[in-house]
Amino acid sequence: MALGFEAPLVLPVSPVDEIDGWRTLGKARQGETVDGRSRPWSAGAGSGALATGLVQMAWVLERVGSELPGMACTTRPEVWLSGESGLLVWEAFVSGTGKPVPAGTTQHAADAAAAADTFADRLEAGTLGESDVMCAPMSSLNLAAAAAAYANMTIAVDELRLPVPVYRTRPAQL
Repeated sequence: MALGFEAPLVLPVSPVDEIDGWRTLGKARQGETVDGRSRPWSAGAGSGALATGLVQMAWVLERVGSELPGMACTTRPEVWLSGESGLLVWEAFVSGTGKPVPAGTTQHAADAAAAADTFADRLEAGTLGESDVMCAPMSSLNLAAAAAAYANMTIAVDELRLPVPVYRTRPAQL
């Protein structure tokens, strides 16, 4: 099973060992800039989606975990593809040119369809390990791993500092 959430799931954490590391707090992740315009995770839409998405993700993961006790969760595609984990959590980046125009459906449904199509295409192409957005060179704060731990799912503790795959969508074919 794979679940994508349209909210920032991995946040960059500035280095604490640099005197001016605080200057990069809240800045865009690599890959969030589109056509030269920065859309950082901490901007209005991103921070609003993060707040709502985090509690939704925690609730969904807890619900899944209560129905499937012992479910192993990961944010690492290679772990999921190897069968070591039954659940992969990933971030859907639905923005800019990837934002679909709804045709006979709601914007939310069109966004979800675009994200699902993007994931399916990447799965078929073997590119789940290639993230469109990254925190590097900063450290990663993996909110999906935190939500999985909250939901009492089995997840490797080191994932708290590992990246989450972020897939930029293209408009879905509805």
